[in-house]
Amino acid sequence: MAKTHTNSYQYVLDPFTRDELYHISQVKRFFECYEGDAQFRAAVNSGQINAEQQRRMKQIGIDFHPREIALLWEKPEIIEKFTSRMCSTEHSFISEEHAELLNDYPLLELWLRFILRKRMQFKKICAQRLPISKNTRFENWRQRRIASVQSELGAFGRHIDHPILAIELSEGCSVQCWFCSFSSKKLQKILDYNQSNDFFRGIAQVCTDIFGGKTAGMALLYYATEPCDNPHYIDYMQDFADITGSYVCTSTAVSTNKKWIDDLLAFYRPKNLPWPRLSVLSTKMLNKIHDQHSPYELRDVSMIMQMKDSERPKVPGGRIFEEKGDMRERDSTNYLQNVIPQGSIACVTGFYINLVRKDIKLVSPCFTSEKWPYGYRVFDEASFDTVEDFHSTVLEMIDNMPQKPPANMPLRLRDDIICRPLANGFDLVSPNQIHHFHNKSVFHVLGELLMNTPVSYQDASDILVDKYRQDLFAVHAVLKHLFNNGFLDEVKLNTREPTIGILS
Repeated sequence: MAKTHTNSYQYVLDPFTRDELYHISQVKRFFECYEGDAQFRAAVNSGQINAEQQRRMKQIGIDFHPREIALLWEKPEIIEKFTSRMCSTEHSFISEEHAELLNDYPLLELWLRFILRKRMQFKKICAQRLPISKNTRFENWRQRRIASVQSELGAFGRHIDHPILAIELSEGCSVQCWFCSFSSKKLQKILDYNQSNDFFRGIAQVCTDIFGGKTAGMALLYYATEPCDNPHYIDYMQDFADITGSYVCTSTAVSTNKKWIDDLLAFYRPKNLPWPRLSVLSTKMLNKIHDQHSPYELRDVSMIMQMKDSERPKVPGGRIFEEKGDMRERDSTNYLQNVIPQGSIACVTGFYINLVRKDIKLVSPCFTSEKWPYGYRVFDEASFDTVEDFHSTVLEMIDNMPQKPPANMPLRLRDDIICRPLANGFDLVSPNQIHHFHNKSVFHVLGELLMNTPVSYQDASDILVDKYRQDLFAVHAVLKHLFNNGFLDEVKLNTREPTIGILS
């Protein structure tokens, strides 16, 4: 049966003519120069782009004159207002007082409309938490983890689309970026396509059978590795699409290998997909990319500026964890007082699979810490040998996912949460927000339990009902709320224990 390939990015492109997209690609290139070249950025900010810089712009395909977007440096506060409103509304982001001003800058207005469209498309993807897996037990676990991520990572957590699979086709990485949040080791081995094609297709088919094709298609064929290291990476992508019905995205740091980028563009462009994403490690690399490809060729390609002098902050994990420090070591009385940096580059809420080592981990994003330096928690892990073994291993991991609080496991909060007792209840404070549990008698006594040495879920229920005379159904409701919203620690739960009776 043929698979149907879906493409939500078409929503972004549809309102614009080819000519408009041609102009949009030039503005996009201008902003790539702005972000990736400190000298050019300073010139733009001061409104003093010199003749040599204008010549360079022409050389790399930017045909418009800087005065066509001079509002950027003449009225930067207005641009800030536009972009802030773009983050919060799907409708008009331009106030009446500024609409007339933008009439004098049609190119900039076109660009802002395009960016709004892109942001709203991605916002919808993240907000929907879709597609729903046909495996209910896994889907319930995933929804708890998504709630947990949004509690812990705050605004950053709401811009994660939570793919359920990351499948490594290599062991190690050849690039060795200095800022790697996953601390990838040097490249050691790749999954040979000629010898392993049936094995890979079998793995993809198992995932489709268990989760459904649309959900299994929420995947990456890399995570802590470089896709270019496997010479058959694009062949694997096509095989995966043939089975699941979905084309996966690609991020690569091998951005100046023209044949590699041309091959990726040839794969994605006919499908009008917003990939690949290019990690740009230096201004020299950016210049070479611009020399090798026209603005329109890279119209849908995101350029992630990773040079050391870039204004883009680095996630405090992996190779740079030591210099950034552990966010959780801050004084708990000032937990929310400082600006919280992006907490993780991890995005997978599901299974992290290495087909070279033949191992699998159950993971979900979290704030980087001493315990989780790569920005994801590991809830379970195992190894496998064959496709059949992989199938049984995944099902066993899903069977171990609790649907209710296991009776004999400790009632313990997530490791990023601080419990603050109050006269009328308690607050749960995560790095980015406070969750209030106030004005019910059960909250006051439950807060005391959460502050002390953990008791089991069953003992907590018994204590609240028998010792503190709390209503059975109120106890049921609050424990279920804590569990379903990801406030409780589920790392390494042995769920073969019986579940708590009141929650059954």
